[in-house]
Amino acid sequence: MKVEKRGKIRIYFDVLRLLLKELKDSGHPSLTRVAHEANLPYDRFQNYLEHLIQLGMVSRREGKLVVTEKGLEYIGEFEKIAIFLRHMGLLP
Repeated sequence: MKVEKRGKIRIYFDVLRLLLKELKDSGHPSLTRVAHEANLPYDRFQNYLEHLIQLGMVSRREGKLVVTEKGLEYIGEFEKIAIFLRHMGLLP
């Protein structure tokens, strides 16, 4: 079975979505769990997380990670695009 390779755009979405889920579930995300659920080696996950912080989609507040308004907007827009692409038959 062939596994589709994800691009950065999809990986950013997956990390943001999983980080947000962890924040809602426990209030303090387990980065190891997020990396595991995103199917990323921890060192690569750290690189993506740092880039999301640089882009302003995630911030550190009082020692905690927070998905910013910009990150929430990214999640929403990505979901809209995915729905459109599925409707057009371009995504499974």
